[in-house]
Amino acid sequence: MNLDGSIPEDNPFEDSYVYSYGHRNPQGLTWAEDGTLYASEHGNSANDEVNHIEAGENYGWPTIEGEQEQEGMITPLFTSGADITWAPSGIDYYDERLYVAALRGTALLEFDLETEEYSEVISDLGRVRDVLIDVENLYVITNNTDGRGNPEGADDILYKVPLENLN
Repeated sequence: MNLDGSIPEDNPFEDSYVYSYGHRNPQGLTWAEDGTLYASEHGNSANDEVNHIEAGENYGWPTIEGEQEQEGMITPLFTSGADITWAPSGIDYYDERLYVAALRGTALLEFDLETEEYSEVISDLGRVRDVLIDVENLYVITNNTDGRGNPEGADDILYKVPLENLN
């Protein structure tokens, strides 16, 4: 959607706001410097996903999820698998890596687009709702008092982490 509410001329479906489809529950979107779009999505009960979003593509829901494949449908770049849920939320991009807030995973996850590996880079904060990266810092906000976490006295905090401390 354009800022004025109109449909972009280059949308893949004529006279439609739809850019891609087959998403179960997108929680966050981010763009790389080259314009590549990424999304974090909740699976049904596991199989959470991090996807590279392309115009007009079908990401499979409800036909496939996680590592399942079917012709004409896109499988995710990363998935939590059938036995784990991250409950991914906000997402941001920096230096060939995606940073994803994990509500159930109670961590900030780092997805390396070059090695195709992921790891927890910040943990033990409780439910991490969102992430934002600026020129020098990464910010994460916790969300333990939303009725699903285990709130303590100093919850729902905005944390600031210098990017140099991540690597």
